[in-house]
Amino acid sequence: MNVSFEQIDAVNAMLTVELKREDFASDVNKEVAQMGVRHPIKGFRPGKAPKSLLMKYYGPSVTADVVDRMVSRAIYDYIRENKLQVLGEPLPNEDTKVDIMKDEEMTFKYDLGLAPAIELKLNKRINVPYYNIEVTDQMVDAAIAHDRKRLGTLVDGEVSDKESMLRGSMVELDAEGNVLEDGIKVERTVISPRYMDDDDEAAKFVGVKVGDTFAFNPHKAYNGNIAELSGLLNVDRNQADVKSDFRITVEEIKVNQEAEMNEEFFKGVLGTETEVKDEAAFREAVREMIGRANVPESNYRFTVDAQRILTDKAGDLQLPEEFLKRFLKLRREQDQKENTEVTDEEAQDMFKQLRWQLVKDHLIKELGIQIEKEDIDTAAFIFAQQQLSQYGIYNAPEDLIRQQAERFMQDDRARDMIQEHAVDNKFYAAVKEAVKVNEKTISVEDFRKLYEEK
Repeated sequence: MNVSFEQIDAVNAMLTVELKREDFASDVNKEVAQMGVRHPIKGFRPGKAPKSLLMKYYGPSVTADVVDRMVSRAIYDYIRENKLQVLGEPLPNEDTKVDIMKDEEMTFKYDLGLAPAIELKLNKRINVPYYNIEVTDQMVDAAIAHDRKRLGTLVDGEVSDKESMLRGSMVELDAEGNVLEDGIKVERTVISPRYMDDDDEAAKFVGVKVGDTFAFNPHKAYNGNIAELSGLLNVDRNQADVKSDFRITVEEIKVNQEAEMNEEFFKGVLGTETEVKDEAAFREAVREMIGRANVPESNYRFTVDAQRILTDKAGDLQLPEEFLKRFLKLRREQDQKENTEVTDEEAQDMFKQLRWQLVKDHLIKELGIQIEKEDIDTAAFIFAQQQLSQYGIYNAPEDLIRQQAERFMQDDRARDMIQEHAVDNKFYAAVKEAVKVNEKTISVEDFRKLYEEK
């Protein structure tokens, strides 16, 4: 057996494997004999069938398997021993035509896509912006107003607003607006315009007083949501698809009384360990909390800019584009996808992502980055903290965050995501140290505009 390498251009090559029948005949004979033992031919005891008959039954499939293994091993051994940086997988050349049962000498050709050489080294002459989002008084005011409502209490009210909870009785009406004799009657129900889908129906519940009576349409108010209608009308789900108007008589109104600006409120927002005692210190603490909440946005934007700038600095990285499109098409065929064609848009997106991945892998090696268990634990902790924040839990105890992180690490998909975050966290931290970071403070409006730019 002989393996030869031909460089076609900077990113395309061909591997040729030359085989003679004598290279694999012995292995084929052994495996065919074993097949005769494991799967005896009818009329013969295991292992007693003639060799010619065994070759007739099992020769073609066994020969194909043996040759495929031998050629594949030769290809991957050559790639490993010669440290070739290949993209995708070797693909059979379309000119390869071999009859493995007849040819005494066989030539297998495989196309290779090669990764481009990257010479990029990081230094302080490379400038990457880092945008801090300005925390304004308006943002602090809005956050405090939100928390005062969130931590407020329901008290009796005289006039309802959109946030109110109203209790009352309801009766179903007919098409003329009269009480339907055998219609649905609800003695006690609780309803709030805040959760209605239809603005016109919700408006009917704003500005009303105890004792007011008016008609509304629950089906329209909740956009036909059967679960909501079933609870409101106190009927089974299979009876809840009612499109009639109902008359409600308001018997009680509860309005949200905002939390007072006192130490109890401060602890509710900042956590029980806070030492904040007055409003001025509380506002400053909220400002800092908003600033910390904005850090992930600033960090993400840094990754976007770093990716763009470092890819540009790496130069025009040539890729084996036709090879990669062919590779993706074959992969889709193997996955039995309905549409295996690769559009130009898909191809360009793939090339863009691949160029960055190549630059990133090169820099990870240049920077000597290695991921330890501690890095993964830290990434899991941050991931869990961010997930809890999305549910409004901003000051979760450390024990709760760690428990949540452990649960995420039990899920294969979440664990893969966390490990990827660990790599990114360490990589971008190293990039920050290696390049010149230009910090800028901009408004949230200007920060959003960054994503509108090309």
